Amino acid sequence: MYDTEIKDQFVELRAQGKSFAAISETLGVSKPTLIEWSREKSEELNNLTAINQEAMRERFRITKEHELSLLSQRLGEVKDELEKRTLEDVSTDKLYGIFFKLIRELRGEQKPLELQATSFDLLEDAFSSIKKWQV
Repeated sequence: MYDTEIKDQFVELRAQGKSFAAISETLGVSKPTLIEWSREKSEELNNLTAINQEAMRERFRITKEHELSLLSQRLGEVKDELEKRTLEDVSTDKLYGIFFKLIRELRGEQKPLELQATSFDLLEDAFSSIKKWQV
């Protein structure tokens, strides 16, 4: 009743994830007929669906890699710009914030935690006192 070309179009549309209703409207074939074709062509449908999904994953991977590449490039540009600058224009409050963040970063990499906490607390207290004197 229907030629091979119509059935092939059905398989392609179904493998792309189109609904039976949408395919029925596009091809002018009843939904029950499409469901029957789906049973008949299940192996072909599964294979083509897998191919389409793999192609989509590959496109996504390439897009994600491109995005990461751009972000990496931008990060390099920011890093290069930061390396050119001095800290002279940074406010005292921000310098203290940077200082303490750097100390916190280093805490896990250098001395045992007990010594770090003690040293860090002493430094923080000292800088808090200095900060109060400057205000």
